[in-house]
Amino acid sequence: MKLFQTLSTGLLILLVAQSAIAQHMNHNAMKAQPVQSEHSVYHMDASWTDHRGESFQLADLQGNPVVVVMFYGNCTQVCPILIRDARRVFEAVDESLRSEVNILAVTFDPENDTPEVLRNYAIKQDLNIPQWHFTTAKPADIRELAMLLGVQYAQKSDGHFSHSNLVTVLDERAELLTGWRD
Repeated sequence: MKLFQTLSTGLLILLVAQSAIAQHMNHNAMKAQPVQSEHSVYHMDASWTDHRGESFQLADLQGNPVVVVMFYGNCTQVCPILIRDARRVFEAVDESLRSEVNILAVTFDPENDTPEVLRNYAIKQDLNIPQWHFTTAKPADIRELAMLLGVQYAQKSDGHFSHSNLVTVLDERAELLTGWRD
């Protein structure tokens, strides 16, 4: 029964994710790279800190579907759309299964997006809910996760970031179910 629920949740997320692809066709962004599927994000040794100040490893999310979005809090253009899309995916999951889905929103900007800043962001977006993890880590760990997911980003001279616009859905083993990109 648990397997069926997990598969059903994954398929529902997949359907919602695919419907969102068309809405991102007009963005100019860095092209995403192929996903490094031979390495699972759950094998990373990095320590992550969420907007609640709680430390965890990505392997702690293992066993349930995870929607991953990379963003930065000072973005006023595409990142709010990416967060909104992740929210749409989350809200499309049947309420009885929603507690099994985690949303991992990882900042590109750990210098400015401290756990406290991320907490304020989550509150402002009305997303300070248990399944959501607005997360930061060491820059090298964020870069490694981005590489595994095929996300590219670079900080510009004005402090903002150019980046791939990618929302990734991983199954309970961190295998890619889908990702949509521009």
